[in-house]
Amino acid sequence: MSYLTKLSQSPRLITLVACSAMLATIPIDAAFARPTSPSTYQNSCRNIRVSGDILTASCRRINGTFNLTSIRIRGIENIDGKLRYTGRSTAPSTYQNSCPSIGVAGATLSASCRRINGTFNPTSIRIRGIENINGVLKYS
Repeated sequence: MSYLTKLSQSPRLITLVACSAMLATIPIDAAFARPTSPSTYQNSCRNIRVSGDILTASCRRINGTFNLTSIRIRGIENIDGKLRYTGRSTAPSTYQNSCPSIGVAGATLSASCRRINGTFNPTSIRIRGIENINGVLKYS
């Protein structure tokens, strides 16, 4: 009788025992392990702006002061004029290569992106998984 038993699970590894004889540790991408959470940085950051795939903001620290911080937006691409997630949260974004007019309002990324036929389409997407950790933008 063949069956699998999950021994342990972390965000990056799953350990399985098959037939009580073989042990396998399988690395997995966190994006496939659980859905990425909505961003929350916009609740405690101001002067939020974007240049290409770099998000910059002044974010409140625990002591109440603000810190200028930046983070690279990951996992977003242009699919025929529409901003879409690649499916891998750790993948570099590529939208900036074909979307010349890029902006941000809170956690919404907007751009005018080139379609396959060469025309441009206004599009937007919610940025996922970025939070303010004591004045520093980080992925959750």
